[in-house]
Amino acid sequence: MDSRKTFIIMRYVIILFMIIGIAINNKSFNSLILIFILILIINNQLRFFSLDKSWQRKLSLAVEIALTIFANMYIGGYLFTYLILLAIDSNILFKKFDAAIFDVLIIIEGIYFSMNYSLNMKFTNLGVSILIIAILYFTRDENDKKLKAQNLYDRLRISEEKLKIANKELEMYVSSIEEVTLLRERNRISREIHDSVGHALSTMVIQLGAVEKMIKKDPATAEQLTKNLRKFTQTSLDEVRMAVREIKPKEFEEYEGILNIEELIKNFKKMTGVEVRLSFTKEKWPLNSDQSLVIYRIVQEFLSNSVRHGKATIVHIIMAFTGENLVITLKDNGQGCDKLVEGVGIKSIRERAKELGGYFEYNSKRNEGFLVKIQIQRQEKLKAYSGGSSNEQD
Repeated sequence: MDSRKTFIIMRYVIILFMIIGIAINNKSFNSLILIFILILIINNQLRFFSLDKSWQRKLSLAVEIALTIFANMYIGGYLFTYLILLAIDSNILFKKFDAAIFDVLIIIEGIYFSMNYSLNMKFTNLGVSILIIAILYFTRDENDKKLKAQNLYDRLRISEEKLKIANKELEMYVSSIEEVTLLRERNRISREIHDSVGHALSTMVIQLGAVEKMIKKDPATAEQLTKNLRKFTQTSLDEVRMAVREIKPKEFEEYEGILNIEELIKNFKKMTGVEVRLSFTKEKWPLNSDQSLVIYRIVQEFLSNSVRHGKATIVHIIMAFTGENLVITLKDNGQGCDKLVEGVGIKSIRERAKELGGYFEYNSKRNEGFLVKIQIQRQEKLKAYSGGSSNEQD
């Protein structure tokens, strides 16, 4: 039951006590008493349910104060019932400043008309009225705090929705930028191929045609053309290799292993919806092909097992590069188990880690997830090519 319904019930109870008090004070109801009660009830109900404007409610409450003064002078009844009825409407319908003014008037009225009562009745009329006013103030203050908190929550919820929309729009924008950048890069690569490879191949076709014609008529000239063609072909091949190196960034070459793992995690999150959080130290050193493959398989196997067996929803992967070692920690929030039977996947990962001179260990407890830790020693990255010398082969 909300506070408004509670106050409505209170008002009707107070009105009932007010009528009972009038009945007790007067042996019989005459027309004046009936008219007074009807006017008081009609004015009270209109103020609470029908009048919307503040000045109308203020006028109605002022009329009721006047009616209670008349009642205390000529009708009788329990004084506190009139005062409490006024106090309820004053603190519910008006702002704090206006309510405080009406509360002061109500207390003054209570003090004035209590002069003719005994000490016990004075305490009852004033004590009960002041207590009710204090409770109403406290209730109003708590309700205001609740409304402020609700308003703040609504604003935060709206802000969160706006942030989600903005985030989606930003993701779409980033995706479109990536697509445009990719298209531009493809266009640049096509120009590079056209200008270098296309020109070289066209020249080779022309020179081969000349060699074909000269080889019988003038073998010496044909031999010289062949030597020139070989040098031109080697030069063109070096240019193609140089263009490939320029297209492939050095950072990608050095950290290709980490980038492959990031791509694996990205695809895994899209397919399963599992939150995978990858983090690594600021300082990194490049991985050779064997290290990259072992780490890739370990991460792949761990992610698969986390979903398939552990029913995990969050996976943490930490790659800590030190001067001589790489320590990789993988932890999920899955079901875990107290006794684990090693399968083919875990055994093969252990063997691969040992081949690299590292170690592999795992730990799991029921309802505490699964933990894998490996350590690999640093090794020089194997070079795919030596720098474009004339004896270089693809």
